[in-house]
Amino acid sequence: MNQHRELVGVVVLNWNQEQDTSECLESLRLVRDQPLRVFLVDNGSTPDSVDRLERRFPEATVIRLGENRGFAAGNNVGIERAFQEGVSHILLLNNDTLVEAGFLAPMLEVLRGDRAGVVGPKIYHHPDVTRLWFAGGMIDWRTGRQWHLGAGEIDHGQWDNPREVDYITACCLLAPARVFREVGGLDERYFIYFEETDWNLRARQRGYRCWYEPKSRMFHKVSQAMKGGSPTADYYYARNRLLLFLDHAPMLCRPFLLALYTLRSMRFAWTQRRRGLHDNARAVTRGVLDFYAGRFGRCPLQFNRVPAMQPREHTG
Repeated sequence: MNQHRELVGVVVLNWNQEQDTSECLESLRLVRDQPLRVFLVDNGSTPDSVDRLERRFPEATVIRLGENRGFAAGNNVGIERAFQEGVSHILLLNNDTLVEAGFLAPMLEVLRGDRAGVVGPKIYHHPDVTRLWFAGGMIDWRTGRQWHLGAGEIDHGQWDNPREVDYITACCLLAPARVFREVGGLDERYFIYFEETDWNLRARQRGYRCWYEPKSRMFHKVSQAMKGGSPTADYYYARNRLLLFLDHAPMLCRPFLLALYTLRSMRFAWTQRRRGLHDNARAVTRGVLDFYAGRFGRCPLQFNRVPAMQPREHTG
C-alpha cells in the first residue's frame, strides 16, 4: 500500500477521565508525519466533561454512549465507525497514554512488510519514563502465566530488538482495517480484562503474526481507570482468565488450567475474606461461579467500593 494513502483511525475510549484523555489527545496532535482520524468513544461519562473535550478537540469524532458498556464494546463502537470512514489502519489507544510524535511510522513500516498483521510499541511507565511497562506479551500455556516482557525494568536497550510475540496489549495496538474485519471486534463476553489477549490469539489463528517494534515508543500512566484491588476488577479477572483458557488453551492443557485456576481463585477469595475484604471475596467467588454458569458480560454485582472500568494490565 502506498504510504501516502494510509489513514490511521485512532480509537480512544474515555470514562470520566477528562484530564488524562485531554493529555492523550494533545500528544496525538504532535503526530505530523501521518494522517490521523481520532474517534473518541465516551462510555457514559458526565455530559459536561464530554462537552469540554468536544470543544477542545474539534478534530476528534466524539461518539457518546449512554452508559458504560465496557472496554470491549466501547472499542467495538469506535472500530465500526472507523470502518465507515474508510481508514486503512486502526489503532486502539488507551486514554491514559502519551505518544511520541514519530511513534506511528515504525509500526506502519512493519505492517508494509510480510512480518506481521498486528504490531505494538515499546511502552514506558509515566512519569517514571526510564522504566518499561511493555516490550511484548507472552503466554506459557503449561502454567497459564501471561506476562509483559521487560515489565518494571530500567531500559538499557535490552529490549531494542524487534521480535514476534504472543500478543500486543490494547494499550496501543495497530493493525490494518482488513485484519480487524477478518478477525472481528473485541469479544464483548469479556467486558474487560483478557479481551485483547483473546483478540490477538484469534488473529494468530488466522495466520497473522503479532510483532513488537521498539523503534516506536510511548508512555502509560498505568491503570488510571480501574484501581487495583477493586472487587469489580477481581470479578472480571477471576471469570475471564478461565474464559480465556476455555477459548484458547491447548486441549491437553485446558482441563489442568481450568482446575488449577479455579482452585487458585477460591483460595484467593478465602484469603481476602480472612483479611476482611468481604466484597473482594464475594466478587471472586461469583466470578468463578458465573464462568461455570456461562454468564458473561457486565458484572452483575454492586459493591461498596465504586470501581472504574478500564484497566490495561494483564499479567499473572
